[in-house]
Amino acid sequence: MYMSTDTLAVIGSGIGGLLTLGIAMFAGFAWVIRRMDAMEHRLIVRMDSGDQRLDEKIDAVEHKLSQKIDTVDQRLSRKIDAVDQRLSRKLDALEHEFTEVKIAVARIEGPRPRLFVER
Repeated sequence: MYMSTDTLAVIGSGIGGLLTLGIAMFAGFAWVIRRMDAMEHRLIVRMDSGDQRLDEKIDAVEHKLSQKIDTVDQRLSRKIDAVDQRLSRKLDALEHEFTEVKIAVARIEGPRPRLFVER
């Protein structure tokens, strides 16, 4: 089969054009992927630094809260101890008065009657 030079030139130009477009598309996609990887890396670095700063702030707030809770706990413990001491003193005084009332009532009533009378 005989082909003219013009036909071969058209076929060669078409193949060359397709190869050029294919290589250009491959290079374009490679460039886009490389840019996306660079952006992803920058975002990861920023997120990690943000996480680290957030962790530091959370730790600081947690430390402050634990200190405040400890001081409130100490104050409440002191107040509760003071109330407990006052209540125990009042209960002791009330118990002492109640014992004296029981003794006074027992004196008024006299001795208990015996179940068996002696002969």
